[in-house]
Amino acid sequence: MEDRIASKIANDLLNENQKLRGKHSKQSLKKVLEREAKRQLLLETGGTYQTPIIATTDLKGRVDRSDPSNLPYLHKCPAV
Repeated sequence: MEDRIASKIANDLLNENQKLRGKHSKQSLKKVLEREAKRQLLLETGGTYQTPIIATTDLKGRVDRSDPSNLPYLHKCPAV
């Protein structure tokens, strides 16, 4: 029964919103709706929802101005 309800809601959303249709298919939107329904059910029963962990990296890091390898002439292109 929930499967039919999710399919009908997904179909209605795709018919109403053209931009959503460009990004999602009926099956993918149905999965999103089912996932959100499970999350809401979990929250209503007193459970906690763990948000996804987002990792950030600092690739550049701190620049040490006194490091000799940062001299400007070391980074010039030799073909110029």
